[in-house]
Formats: sequence, structure tokens, C-alpha cells
Amino acid sequence: MIGSQRSQPQNPLQLGQTLYEVLDVTVIGTPRSAAAARYNRVVYNANGGSPVEPLDLVAQDQIRDVKAATNMHAAVQNVCALTADKLQIIGSDHGKATSQTWPVADLSTIVDLDPQQIDVPHLLLLGQDAQGIFLQSLDCSTGHLSSPLGLPATVAGRVVGALLARNQLDAHVIVCTVHNGQLMVNDLGSSVLGANPTAPSVTTVALGAVQDSAVVGITTASLTASTADDQIVVTYPDPQGALKVAVLGWTKQVLVPVATATPDLGFAPPEGAVFRVAAGDLLGNGVDQLVVGYSATYQSVKGCAALLLFELEAGPSGTRSLKQLSRYAAANTGSQPLASVDLHVAVGLFGEALPSDQTGVSADAPAGVLGVLVVGGGATLDQLMKGEASVLAGLVPVDVAEKAFPPLNNSPGLPQHLTEVMTIDYRSGFFALPSDVTGQSVTLGPPTLSQSMGAGQLLAVIQAPPFESAEEVTSNKPTLTFGQGVTQMKGCNVSSNKQWLFSQDTGVSIGISGQTLGKQVSNSYGSGFDQLDDHSTSTTVQSTTTISVDDLIVLYAMSYYVWTYPVYRKARQDHPDGTVAVIFPMTPEPVQSIIPASDASLGYIPRSQNGALLSYVQLQPDGYDESQLLFDLTNMSVTDELGGSTLTYDQTEMVSENISKSVTVHNSTMDSAHFSVSTTLLAYVPIHFGLNLSEGQSYSESDVQTTTLSHTTTLTITVTSGTVTDIGYEYQIMPYIYYHKTMQCLMISYAVAMSGKLWAGYYAPRVMLQSLYPNSTNPVLRGFSRSISFRKNDDGTVGVDVEVFNNSLQEVKNVVCEFYYGAPSVDDDKKLSPPANKVGQQYLGTLPSTGRATTSMNLSLQQNDQVVVVVYSAPEPDDTQAREVYWGIYPPSVFADWHAQQVSAGEG
Repeated sequence: MIGSQRSQPQNPLQLGQTLYEVLDVTVIGTPRSAAAARYNRVVYNANGGSPVEPLDLVAQDQIRDVKAATNMHAAVQNVCALTADKLQIIGSDHGKATSQTWPVADLSTIVDLDPQQIDVPHLLLLGQDAQGIFLQSLDCSTGHLSSPLGLPATVAGRVVGALLARNQLDAHVIVCTVHNGQLMVNDLGSSVLGANPTAPSVTTVALGAVQDSAVVGITTASLTASTADDQIVVTYPDPQGALKVAVLGWTKQVLVPVATATPDLGFAPPEGAVFRVAAGDLLGNGVDQLVVGYSATYQSVKGCAALLLFELEAGPSGTRSLKQLSRYAAANTGSQPLASVDLHVAVGLFGEALPSDQTGVSADAPAGVLGVLVVGGGATLDQLMKGEASVLAGLVPVDVAEKAFPPLNNSPGLPQHLTEVMTIDYRSGFFALPSDVTGQSVTLGPPTLSQSMGAGQLLAVIQAPPFESAEEVTSNKPTLTFGQGVTQMKGCNVSSNKQWLFSQDTGVSIGISGQTLGKQVSNSYGSGFDQLDDHSTSTTVQSTTTISVDDLIVLYAMSYYVWTYPVYRKARQDHPDGTVAVIFPMTPEPVQSIIPASDASLGYIPRSQNGALLSYVQLQPDGYDESQLLFDLTNMSVTDELGGSTLTYDQTEMVSENISKSVTVHNSTMDSAHFSVSTTLLAYVPIHFGLNLSEGQSYSESDVQTTTLSHTTTLTITVTSGTVTDIGYEYQIMPYIYYHKTMQCLMISYAVAMSGKLWAGYYAPRVMLQSLYPNSTNPVLRGFSRSISFRKNDDGTVGVDVEVFNNSLQEVKNVVCEFYYGAPSVDDDKKLSPPANKVGQQYLGTLPSTGRATTSMNLSLQQNDQVVVVVYSAPEPDDTQAREVYWGIYPPSVFADWHAQQVSAGEG
């Protein structure tokens, strides 16, 4: 068995819901002397920050949790505030804050929106009662709460944080708890998600001792370019108050510690044991950096905001460690306290994403600013005497080249664009978090899942060795044996696509260049996230095939899941601005198939005809490049010697630098666009030959690396010459075994030289077309030819091109090609006859020995129309002896349907 098919996966969360993030800041706090907390959205750009859209909420001491969650249905983020008895969902409508409230009970923690429920937004919430911790899902459109799903008793203690993290195709619910003085990270997996959640199998990682009342920071980050899995970052104080930083990730689907750090905070001693953490791509290199912030004293200045910048660094033997890149301390103006009350940090791009010179944007439009946003609560001495404090927001930039914060002197730095958001009571805290309620970010909408079954990849085109079909000439046909070893077939690589497939219009109307968007997404998410092992070795693929008459096509077939996502930037417009697609294989290994090249599902165009020896003479192999030869060219003679001669090609003779070629399955071949520029061997390919994405031509410029095969070094090819009846019919065969220069598939073709003395008198003058089924007993099939081809003209007509071949060793004069509209018929002598509707004829004049010439006629054709071509040579124009009748059907791809109908009717 090649490989078992996986069950249909869920929406692949590793795509993320945000392609390009642009942030504002949400601050929720209670203004001085007010009875209720107030929501403020702070808009930042290069001109500074300004609070907008205030909205009064409940009393602050009732708020248990606040989180921003991306609603992919609305293409915006909503800010969710949870109290003991309700959940408030805050949004924005034309510059005014909106609010929707639903009743809840016994819930304490917001997880995120459920990525598996893509029809209607469902918010995941955690609660705790006498029976333990439980999970509930809130329908954000109706307010309906699902029944509580109790978590195993191993998930115990006080919940200090929860979030969703991506691991391969799945979203995992992560819950942090403090239990018996230990900080526990519990991976609930993905079974708790969706409309029918089930009890989880929990993986728990103990991080170490922690203060029982500790505030724990937790976030997800993409810290490495080698995977699109999330890493989970946790910051916490140990019992002595020292900062601990832990990074967790997945190894073989199991959550494990990745790296830990105990930073030295001597440069700015902490004033408390609250350590916040945020992550974002501050360097523009496609991976995130970590920022840890805390309230500190720096150079005798109290209430500073201290910042530490980290990246995840690869070490020997696959180990990884947290490397501290820079540190910083900031205060309010005049070295006044900035974070003596509380401190929150956010990382990312704030404000407008475009530079000021972007087309379509006003020249004075401010650009966005990238950096660390510090939101601190601090009080001057005067404010302290009044019992009040200011909530201030400001930006700390990072030097991309130096990977560092601004240099520090003997006094703390001052954040850029420092803005006062509100004045609060000194003893009250506040919430602050990044958000995007207006839809400035580029967001993925709900995906459409489709399946591409048996998508084929062309591995090899193997031509049968040349021979002359007449029994008076050939006594034993030559043969070819194509073999691949079973145990050493290696390099079978089944991978998810390594780049996102953007439709061509993505990025045009969202105000962000497609190149910028593509780089950001490919770097962040497009490298190494695989449903299956990326480098599997196949030990079950083998073939040993012997042919003498029919050409063969070797294919590998895979089936794929294809997700197509609409792309929104809601602040610009409501409708999608393009689409993004992603593809995953259903099975770990492809299935090899070997089919006749004349199979009706393939538009194989033979330029030589099996049994017509002269059709190989002076014919250049398709896609041939001398540098791509696998074996040196060698002649073999076909004589009257019994047994003939044999040529064997094996790994010992292979050109070593040419044995690792691979090919790519294109994402769509609906109109054979990819193959028309690659080869003259295929007029069309079946719909299942490519991935056939639902958006069709909007992806026509994108390639997908889905299934690749490097040919094994145990490839063996044996050609046996066969024999002729008389030495006078001797001829030479030179096999060409090479990689096609554009399709990169294995090709086996031939050159022929006819040295025997009897050939000169053997061939009578004859002009012909190449037949796809020359050995068929059915006259209609025998007369079908792809030497008749079709092309659309600008005026709506169809050009019918006919390549005529002189199958003789002497020149043929007065060559005529007649065109008929309609289907051929079979006369009483079982020969093919043209219809009565003759539409024209062309004169080709004289064809030299084994010469070819093409003639054309423009016709008005509809789908399934047939054209009959009659070719002959005549001493006089009306002498129609030795007429050859062939036919074709328009367009070429409908021949497969015609053939299927004939087979069904018992005529094929």
C-alpha cells in the first residue's frame, strides 16, 4: 500500500488570519473620578498618537480579561472585554466605537475565536467552578453559549493565561495555570475546537516554581524561519522575583521546551515582579523578535519602562537559545516616571502601512511606524500628591541594521510621539493591547475547501524503439525494458507548497504592493510547514515494463486539499481584494502509473509513427539539450542476425550531475497554458493533470512545488534491437535518454539511420500524417491524427494546421491537401472516406525525401466539430490515386469525450 489517506483536515490555522498587520492601540482604564472604565483607541503614525472613539464600559474592577480577536468574517479585529456576568464585543463603524453585549457566567479568561467554526464567529472562553476548569464557546451572532466542556483534572490550579497556537494543520488551545507553586503550560490540542468538541488528551509542560499570585505573560511568536509552527513564549517571576523567559514549541507534534533564559536585570532593577512580553517582526526578516518589558529603576530614575530585545538563535546539534540583542530604559519627559503604576508593551507596525510617496496617497499622508509601543502608567510628584497618574503611550524604535534599541546614556531615553491617553487614579491599573478594529490589516476571510483528486505529474515519456511494420521487412520487433529498483528509490519529496499563491489582483486595491505583501507572508508563514514528512523515502515504488509497439507515459498521481481564501483590507473596501490559495497533499506518497501515450485523456502528439521507420529519420528529439543527457549516445544495428543486439543503460554509466532532476506539478492546466510553452508533445492534458485551482487563470503565473521525484540511481533501460528479414533492410538506432529541457521529465527518444541497400527501392511515393492509433483495426481510430492541430484567430475563425510527411526516400511532387467539414465515414471496403462538404484545398508543391511541410486553412468551427483532411500526390490535379484520409476534432481536448462515447457504444 502506497500510503493511507488522511481524514479531511480542518481549516489550516498556520496560514494565520492576518497576512500583513497594521495596528492601533486599545487602552481600557478608569478616568480620574469616573465610575466606569473607558475604552480608548489610540491611533499612531509618524505624526504621533491621538486617542479616538471613547466608549464607557463597566466598573474596571469587574473586568476579568481583555483580548483583541481577529474576526475573519468581518475582516477586522474586535476588542472583547469579559466581566463576571457579560462579554462586551467592541468594534468601530465610521469612526465611532460600537458595542455588543452578551450575558455569561463563571467565566474568567478569553482564549480566541475558534478557527474551525468558519461559518459564524465563535469565541472560546475559559471558566472555573467546583468541578474544575471548563471551556465554552460563545456564538458571537446570537450570544448562545455551548455546554461546558470539562478539562481533565490534570489541568488544575489558577488560570493565568490562554491562547491559540498553530502546529502544522491544527490550532491548539494552550492554557497556563499556576498549581502548587508551579507554572504549568497545558496543550489541549485541537479536539476541543469546532462544533462538536471532545475531551482533550493533554500534554503538560512544567516550567518551574513561580509566585502563587504572579502575573504571567504569554504570547505566540514565529521565531524561526524553518517552520511555520508557532512558538509559545511565557514570562514569569520565580519565587524570588527573578525574571524567567521560556519558549516552547512542537517536536513530532508534542509540545516541548525549546529555550529558556534568566536575563540579568542589573542595568535596570525591577520595581515589581510583573513582566510583560510581546512579539513581532521588528527587523523585517520574516521572523519575530521578543520584547520583554517591566517597571524599573534606571540611573536612580524610578518608574522607568525597561525593555529587553531577544531573538531565537540556532545552536549546535539542533539546539536553540534565546539571545539578548539589546536593552533599553525609557522615562517620561524630564525623567519623570513612565511606568510606576503599570506597563504594557506591543510590537508591530502602527498607523498607515504606506510610505508617503505611494501611488494614490496624498503626499502629506503620514507613514506607519514600526517599533515597540510602550503604554505606561506613571505619576509625577505633583500628580502623586493628588493621587492621580497619567497613562502615556510612546514608541521605541529598533535599528534594523544593528538589531538594537537607541543607545542609552546616563539617563533614560524618551519614547517617540509620547501621548497622554487618560488620567487615572494612582492606585488603579489599566489594560492595554494592540488591536485593529477598523481593518487596516490585510486579513484572510473564511476559506473555501476543494479537493484535487489524482493530480498528475509527468515523470517520463518513453517511445517504443523504431521499426517498419511490414512483415516482409521485420521478423522480430525491437523492445525496450524500463526498470526502477524497489529498495533504493529515494528522493520522493511530498511537500506543501513553499510559497503562497496570490491571485494576480491581490495587492492592487489594498494599498500595499504585491511584492511587499508576498515577501512578508512567504517569510512569515511559507517556509517548511508540512502536513507530512518533507523528505520521505519510498520503498514501494517499482516498475519493470517492456514495450515494443506503444509509446508510454509515466505519471505520479497525488490528491490534494486546496483552500482558497478571500483577501480583505476592510478599511479600504468591503469586498475581497484578491485571493490566496494553499495546498496540502492527502497522502504521504504519490502513486505511480504507466499508461499508453495514446490514452485519450492525454493530448499526445506523435511526430513519428510506430511502424513507420522513416518518420524517425532527421527528426530532432523534443526538448533535447545535449547537457541533459543521462547516457552517452550509442548506435545499435538492427540486422538479420538471430537474437539481435542489446544495449543496457544502468547506474554505472549515468552522468552523475544529471541524476537528480525533478519536475513540478503546475497549479492549473485548464487551457494547457503551462505545457504549450514547454513542449510540442502534448496538445492538452486532462483536468486532473494539474491542481486546477478554482480561481483558474488568476493563478496562471504561479507555480506550485507539490510532488517531486529525483530519478533513482538504480534506473535501468534495456533496448533489444530485434531483427529484419534480410540484411538489405539493416538500419541503426541511436537511443536518446535525457531530461526534457523545459518539462524536466525523463525522455527516451531515437535517431534512425537506414544503411541497408534494399531501402532505396522499398518505399513507393507516399504522403501521410502521423496516426495516433496506427495499429487499430477500427478505420476511424486508425485515421485520427494530431498532425491536424487548431489555433484560434483574432477574427473568431479557427486556423486548421496540417503537417504533411513524405514517407519515402524520393521527393514527391504535386502534394495536395484537401479540407472537409464533418465526420469521416467508412466505405464498403472498410476504408475511411471524407464527407461530402469539401471546404477547400491547398497545394504544397514538392516534398523532399522524408520531408515535412505545414499547410493551413481558416474555418468557422464550434466545439465538437470535426475536420477531415485528405492528402495525396498527383501527376495531374484531378488524379486522386493513393489518397490518405485523416481527421481531427475541435478543440483537441474534446477527443477524450468522443473516445469515451465510442467505447461506451462498443465502437472504440
